[in-house]
Amino acid sequence: MDINNLRAFIEVADKRSFSRSAETLHLTQPAVSKRIAALESELSAKLFDRVGRSVHLTEAGNVLLPSARQISAELDRIEEVICNLGQSVTGKLSIGTSPHIGVHHLATVLKNFRKSYTDVDIDIQFNNSVKTLASVEEGLFEMALCTIHGPVSPRLREIEIWREKLVVVVSPDHPLAFEDNLDFNLLMKCPAVLPDNPSVMRTMIDRTLVANDAKATVSLEATDLETLKMMISIGLGWGCLPQSLLDDSVIALDIPQLQLQQRISLVRHQDRTLSRAAQAFMDTLPTSII
Repeated sequence: MDINNLRAFIEVADKRSFSRSAETLHLTQPAVSKRIAALESELSAKLFDRVGRSVHLTEAGNVLLPSARQISAELDRIEEVICNLGQSVTGKLSIGTSPHIGVHHLATVLKNFRKSYTDVDIDIQFNNSVKTLASVEEGLFEMALCTIHGPVSPRLREIEIWREKLVVVVSPDHPLAFEDNLDFNLLMKCPAVLPDNPSVMRTMIDRTLVANDAKATVSLEATDLETLKMMISIGLGWGCLPQSLLDDSVIALDIPQLQLQQRISLVRHQDRTLSRAAQAFMDTLPTSII
């Protein structure tokens, strides 16, 4: 089975588009189609249904996708091992993280890493921390920087890097911003704008509310923190944001029952040998923690 055909299949499955996959693979669209056709011929099974401009996995495609990912990841690992037999730090560094961590915590680290290790190919994939953790456990990423709440899987190793306070906030013109007798019970009577599930932050908030025999009146949910912040800032409800996201568009509230902190950790698979690039990246992280 040709690995290039398999990787083309993974790209089309992820992008749901032959044209967008062609751009990522630096190929023409006919070339991508040819690779998929060759794979379908080899397997004697149709992998995609094309309905108008949409591309959907068939039953056979859904069965193939998890194994295709594992095969591709294992070949990447083999390539990294061979590349790292030399003295220089080269090869591919695959990292999973969330957009918030990438922008507010990882940017400086990556800048310093790039200055020191110019020959390393950095591959960063963004998703929420729940999905990123699962990807590390499946072997899709060599390591990840994730928001963690509670213990991680026994198959993973966690190293805490940063801690960040979560703050209850509202818009500057929200009624709670002018309330002299603000307390937890009054907050619970107002609509909330919270992260959707599954997310680490939502789990933290929900568990804290349950511990206080309370339940938020959730009016809206958001997948990413920037959208969450926007909805809070225009007065759609109260919410919780990492301290690094606070600015003049929101007002912080003092709610003792919702004094939360999230830990941001580097996570790797317990059984996976780190490449030299990954080890060098760990050395770039704050040395006071590692």
